[in-house]
Amino acid sequence: MNPELERRLPELRRAAQAEPLGLYLHVPFCLDRCTYCSFATTRDRSLQPDTIARLISEVRAWGAALGRPAVDTLYLGGGTPSLLSSTELADLTGAVREAFDLGPLVEATLEANPGTVDLAWLSRTRDLGWDRISLGVQALDDTLLARLGRIHGSAQALEALGWAEQAGFRRRSADLMVGIPGQSLSKVVEDARTLAATGLEHISIYLLDLDKACPLRAEIDAGRLQLPTEDDVADVFEALQEELPRLGLLPYEISNYARPGAESRHNSRYWERRPYLGLGPSAASQLGELRWTESGVISAWTEQRGELDLQELDATESLAEIPLLGLRLHRGLDWAALREKASSLNLRPLCDAWETRLRSLEKEGLVCWDSDRVRLSGRGMLMSNGILQMFA
Repeated sequence: MNPELERRLPELRRAAQAEPLGLYLHVPFCLDRCTYCSFATTRDRSLQPDTIARLISEVRAWGAALGRPAVDTLYLGGGTPSLLSSTELADLTGAVREAFDLGPLVEATLEANPGTVDLAWLSRTRDLGWDRISLGVQALDDTLLARLGRIHGSAQALEALGWAEQAGFRRRSADLMVGIPGQSLSKVVEDARTLAATGLEHISIYLLDLDKACPLRAEIDAGRLQLPTEDDVADVFEALQEELPRLGLLPYEISNYARPGAESRHNSRYWERRPYLGLGPSAASQLGELRWTESGVISAWTEQRGELDLQELDATESLAEIPLLGLRLHRGLDWAALREKASSLNLRPLCDAWETRLRSLEKEGLVCWDSDRVRLSGRGMLMSNGILQMFA
């Protein structure tokens, strides 16, 4: 354990015992690297046994250090967690059950690539207690999938959703990407309709993000491919804002839609600023006002050489995160509660300045006030990056 974390262990333990945690585990392995990816992943599967062994060791060490705290949401992300063998997944799941109190557990999600699953693997995974699956579909256009470097086709994606239902997953989610070079508005809406017709419970809409170096960025910079315009992307989001509710998938966050009761409880805790522990390369944690991110260098993390990035939020940063994250939620934010917290921190003038700006945005149709509750309008959601910048 990092020396500073070890020194602060009593306060970390208090934070972990105050309410149930979310536990995130990062599996960094992929069969191939997508052309847009800048995450901490690798195709070097020779590292997998040692990395999973280290992850299991970390699960046990943190469970003991925090006094076997309660966990109510569990998330296995990547990378491609569906590359784990059933034995590896069983060992990891067993370690979590031993090290943490899963009595309050309400959701256990794992990510999967449609090109790496079959019915037998999904059934064994469901038997281990994982009850929610997030499939990286991205698109139902084989040309676009090839452009993204995905290892699956559209038929495999739909087949995987069917297998997940047969395996007994109570909740299934699919990712749908917007802003891919060559993608049309009508095809995105058609893909959303096709996915909804499978009966899945959740769709996440992701904007293609190329702010870091990656093969697809190089193709665009060289002029061989062209990104859709901002107006085209906005048109897609507006069309999905209208169509997905008609399909029974209601918005609860800027980019996430779910059938009633099927919202991602783990991801919601990030927007609600509830405590979470992340283990694995590049995984992030927040307990109390202490936040840290593990080394993203996979070999260094596996060999316990990596340095983590540690940050302690001051009062202003902590207060600003409440609207920065909370306004992403469709239900918005209790501004009266924020005012009260700001007053307790002697930051009421800052909160009042934010309120003045938000009141002016109401006149532009970007923000909606309902007494002391504030939320972004549909158009405000489209312009959220600029609006939320006031809190960054």
